[in-house]
Amino acid sequence: MQLNIDCIRDILLTTEDICDYDTRWTYDKSEPLPHRLSDYTHEEIIYHISQAHKSNLLDNVLIYEGGDCFYVGDLSPSGHEFIANIRNDTFFNKVKSIGKEIGTNSLQDLTQIAISCAAMVIKAHFNLP
Repeated sequence: MQLNIDCIRDILLTTEDICDYDTRWTYDKSEPLPHRLSDYTHEEIIYHISQAHKSNLLDNVLIYEGGDCFYVGDLSPSGHEFIANIRNDTFFNKVKSIGKEIGTNSLQDLTQIAISCAAMVIKAHFNLP
């Protein structure tokens, strides 16, 4: 399956909305989907939860019932940083555009693009070289 960065972003935003110190997100195939995930198939969601976990964007992910049920503990520190860098739709679209322009769509590369773009915006804001 191809990586869909929009799905990753929606999973991270959903995790941020639902999870806190006491609350984990339970994704169950038989339950209604959170609104951000309603355009994705079950297979897309479980694949991208797994990819986000393997990329250290999600903490405490448990898989049950052959992939029909996931428990997500929270965003990792890297997940918080990534979502902070791509929360704004305009900025996120720019990150995707740069990735497409240079021919990369890996999660690691898009994370680096987002970090670099954020650093450039900060430097420009403070008129730094």
